[in-house]
Amino acid sequence: MKIVLLGNSQLAISAAWGLCQSETTREIVFVSDVTSSKNRHRFVPPKGDAPGKLRDLVESNALSASDTAISFSNAPEGLSGADVVILLPPMGQSGFRSAQASKTTGTTLAKRFIEGIQQNASDAKILVAVSPANYIAAWIHQTLGGKIIGLGNGTATAHLTAEIAKRVEVSVKDVTALAIGSDWETYPLPQYCRVNGIPLSQLMPNAEIDSLCEAVSKRCPYTTQSEYTLISHILQVVSAIALDKKRVMSVGTHISAGETSVYLNVPAQIGSDGVTSIVPLELDTRQREQFKKLVTQSAEDQSP
Repeated sequence: MKIVLLGNSQLAISAAWGLCQSETTREIVFVSDVTSSKNRHRFVPPKGDAPGKLRDLVESNALSASDTAISFSNAPEGLSGADVVILLPPMGQSGFRSAQASKTTGTTLAKRFIEGIQQNASDAKILVAVSPANYIAAWIHQTLGGKIIGLGNGTATAHLTAEIAKRVEVSVKDVTALAIGSDWETYPLPQYCRVNGIPLSQLMPNAEIDSLCEAVSKRCPYTTQSEYTLISHILQVVSAIALDKKRVMSVGTHISAGETSVYLNVPAQIGSDGVTSIVPLELDTRQREQFKKLVTQSAEDQSP
């Protein structure tokens, strides 16, 4: 499988290292922002060799006996034949950002690569790791179509999993957690959270479950995902695609609710063809109202 990494060079290097060690990838290509005249946005400067960190990645990859081929390109042709294209956050997109600032920055980055993807990798699965992921995924879908997955729910899922493990005092390995949401709101679904198959309701009183859900929902919506959480989320999704695992994960997915189509974080089955199906949920009255709110708000937010 060929993977092309677009965007932040440092984050791309870290993601590439993880992909190489997972041994799920045949080839990784770094494609820089070819529309920028500033060399700092390029992986390989004109008339120069790959920067030290990229050389170190190639050499450490050889030392660890990984057969993944690594190359760099300052041209959109580097996208040719890609199975998966990962759009990573631009340099400096971290910490608190307003909703509009995140939208503008993310859309601007996507615009720089969209023509290259259309011409060279129109059949590739596109993973959007730029905040706000669902907004950017919807924009790409409206512009390009194709198989697009938003990676904006990793932090909420990670926080929910860690909080359950902490409060119940169990290993995180035994915890499965599920949350749905948009770019701006998250709603944990405690009835689908388990500890080694045991329902959360058997391990925590209702008041504690409500406190847990409230704590996760209050996570700052405009905070981009931290590096390690985002990379872990990328590796999980890429592995599901590369090995056709049919894994069920909450990711940014194109859904239709009546006559409305939006991108939302919902549980979807992921395999070699990207999202293969959306897992139906049984929601209580309050959760159904929350879901309707997510659809309505996202439809307004993602409208062309």
